[in-house]
Amino acid sequence: MRRTFTKFRQKPEKEKTAEDCISLENLSPVDKAMNNLIKMKEATKILRASAPTVRKYARMGHYKEYHFGEKLVFYDKEEILNFILNRSINP
Repeated sequence: MRRTFTKFRQKPEKEKTAEDCISLENLSPVDKAMNNLIKMKEATKILRASAPTVRKYARMGHYKEYHFGEKLVFYDKEEILNFILNRSINP
């Protein structure tokens, strides 16, 4: 009996999501840009820096901040990765 309950609790191997069904080729330029935006928490993980440091780099012009409302801030993942690459080349 115990084995049957564990089978029901296991997640299915692969679930189809909306992202899997939509290919990147069929997306509009706006959708492509929105897929590339990341939140502050993800930016801090990529840069391995604190939130104030991430904001400071944006104010210095290394990459842009995108504000949606008063508190919601996004960053472009490609711009942050380019900043990391340029910083490692030019110390």
